[in-house]
Amino acid sequence: MKKPVSVLLVLLIIMAGLFFFYLRYSNGDLTTEKATASIHKDDFVMHIRVENEEKGFRVYRSIQYVGEDEVEVIHQTPLISVSFRHKNHDYTGSTVSNVLESDSNYHPQTPKHFDSPKRGKYTLYCQAKFSVNGEEKKIIHKEKLSFH
Repeated sequence: MKKPVSVLLVLLIIMAGLFFFYLRYSNGDLTTEKATASIHKDDFVMHIRVENEEKGFRVYRSIQYVGEDEVEVIHQTPLISVSFRHKNHDYTGSTVSNVLESDSNYHPQTPKHFDSPKRGKYTLYCQAKFSVNGEEKKIIHKEKLSFH
C-alpha cells in the first residue's frame, strides 16, 4: 500500500516541477489583443498600433498630417523607428521625400514583427524623425507592454 502512494507522490512532485518550469521559462503572450496610441506634436500625429501574432506581435506605425497647407516631409528610412526592450533607433536608409496634404496618413514602412519575450513587462520605444521646411521634427513615445 505504501509503494503506490510513494509513486503517486513522486509523480505529483515531478508534474508540479514541470508545470513551474513551463510557467517560468515559456514565452508570454501580449495581454491585450490590440494596443494603440496617438501622439500629437504640432501639425502631426504619430499613430502606433500593436497586435498579437501567432509567434509574437507586430507594430503598425504611421504619421498623420493635420495642418492646413500642403507640406513636404523629408526623412530617412524608417520614418518611425521602433525598438523593443532597448532604446536604440537606427535610421540607415536613404533620404525619402513625400508631399502631404491636410488630413493625409503616411505609412511608408511595413509592420515590424517582434518575437514574444518571456513573461513580464517590457517597453516598446517609438520615434518618428523627419523634417518639414528645413525644421527637424521628432515625436517620441514609450508604450508599456505586458506578456503573460
